Amino acid sequence: MDLLRPKFIRGLASSRAYPLAAQIFTLISFGLLVAGGLVVPHVSEKMAGTLRNTNLAALIVWSLWWPLVLISATVLGRVWCKVCPMELVNSFFGKIGLRRRAPRFFTSGWGITVFYSLALLGFIRTFWAHRYPERMSAFFLFLFATAIVTGLIYEKRAFCDYLCPVGRLLGLYACCSILEWRVKDKEICENCRTKDCVDPSRAYTLTARSCTSHLYPPRIKDNRRCLVCTHCIKVCPYKNLRHSVRKPMADLFGSIRLSTAEFFLLFLASGLAIWEISEEWSVSEQALLYLPDLITSWLGASGEWGHLIHALVLFVGLPAVLFLLPGLTGKYLNRISLLDSLKTFGLIFLPVVALTHMLKGLFRITSRLPYYHLAIKDPAGLETAKNLIAGNISLSDRLPSLIDPYLSVAALLIFGGALATVVLVGMKNPTFKSLNRAGRIPYVAAAVLYCSVLIIATFFARF
Repeated sequence: MDLLRPKFIRGLASSRAYPLAAQIFTLISFGLLVAGGLVVPHVSEKMAGTLRNTNLAALIVWSLWWPLVLISATVLGRVWCKVCPMELVNSFFGKIGLRRRAPRFFTSGWGITVFYSLALLGFIRTFWAHRYPERMSAFFLFLFATAIVTGLIYEKRAFCDYLCPVGRLLGLYACCSILEWRVKDKEICENCRTKDCVDPSRAYTLTARSCTSHLYPPRIKDNRRCLVCTHCIKVCPYKNLRHSVRKPMADLFGSIRLSTAEFFLLFLASGLAIWEISEEWSVSEQALLYLPDLITSWLGASGEWGHLIHALVLFVGLPAVLFLLPGLTGKYLNRISLLDSLKTFGLIFLPVVALTHMLKGLFRITSRLPYYHLAIKDPAGLETAKNLIAGNISLSDRLPSLIDPYLSVAALLIFGGALATVVLVGMKNPTFKSLNRAGRIPYVAAAVLYCSVLIIATFFARF
């Protein structure tokens, strides 16, 4: 089913005002969120744990915006990228910049992986930008500054394509999406003389520009790099584009292969997703914290150094253990390199990571609902946080209690879908079909085992 068939939706996608107007709105919104984080002074670590839920800016960013970005990518594809203010900023400054060719380190995908590593292990998990509102604002200002600088130096949309710590991860999750942006008839594109969708002269207009993701629409095979920005349909004389509903996980059954940089990006994201869902059950949380707590105690590390140790153990050490078991086994059974074996496992583990991250997003949205009326009354949130800690005010769990039973059932269904996908990918993906039956077993078995453990943790947390 083509979602562009209704005249209104096709007209919107073809309009020069879209998505520019939406990007201007999100740019203003992010400016307000940055300001909302900067008005709060630095507080103690104990206070920060409460303030992140009472400061309106931090509450919106980490308990609404970020979960919705993850959910939308997994279900709908990279739809956030089309309205992201960073894309607008980067494109605008690219229009007036030097337009130099991006270095090989960027175009290889390693720029994004390194940037994501610094964001996750540094800004977020060492300096706790997800807990301190003023550090959250500093992180966003850093991203804006990076988008401006890369726009001024490099050609096209360099920040979005080669540095954004969010976009490429969303691209991996978008492989699970039920939507795809493709051409209707490839023959029309091949016979097109003007090829406006890839015309270099249109690369720097703010609206109706050629693809600045270096994509030629008829050759798009999966959802990883397309931003669904709709610019190509605005310049196509034949309107030969479609935004269609498809089977879930469709890209994972094609000839998709992970690059080395994408594998390491997924590697880090898997540690984050597993840790975040494990937080739901105190037993699994304590089990995962045992080793990092032991190391920090032995080293006498605290504060940021303690946070860094926790981050390295949970988001590097934990995935290393999880990936090496099937990776080493698959290497010897299939007689391939360890890296190729790890990337093969990453491909079958991708839907588990994506759906786990999506599910945690749903949990976070619903669990933070009681805070919104307090945050709206006191946007800075400092006094509210003090009153909550002192016990002067209490939270109502009425709305989460109404939603939780349905969400718990949905969680089991989502994990059931992840398990089914693992088995089907192991049976139908060309990469796995090229292996003998024994060669597939370590990959499928490990993914099923890890997903089952997550199901158990979620079950005991919710029931």
